[in-house]
Amino acid sequence: MSSVLPSLDHIGSVALLGTLVVAESVWLSENSAARGHRFPNVLGALLAVIPIGALAYLVAYRPEHPRMRPASPAERVALTVFFAAVGSFAAVGLFPASPLGLRELLYPLGLVVLLPLSHLVVYRRGYRVVTSPVSRQVAALRRRRE
Repeated sequence: MSSVLPSLDHIGSVALLGTLVVAESVWLSENSAARGHRFPNVLGALLAVIPIGALAYLVAYRPEHPRMRPASPAERVALTVFFAAVGSFAAVGLFPASPLGLRELLYPLGLVVLLPLSHLVVYRRGYRVVTSPVSRQVAALRRRRE
């Protein structure tokens, strides 16, 4: 009989996935509020569980609406945790599965190890360096379409 609750073998990946969803929700909510969206909390909650909606937000809504205020501390912390969680999933996903559940122990460890690196990306110029080429490509595609 299966249970709704995860087994102890999968608790690390479930906890990391929960961290990822909460961080994404907070970042989307804070970012959309800074861009003047009327319902930023609803948008953040919905787009955190609908990945294609988050992608549409990043490609369509975000470039069209400039920031009205700088990034808040909560937005930067959420983005830092989000980048570290995604990096942990990617890095630990490269390890082969082990019978002792080594991957499940490595997910939180990967998060802790990648937090300083993602902090440098978000709080230094690295964030602009990472995202500006994507913004330029989206703008070029829009110009070609017009």
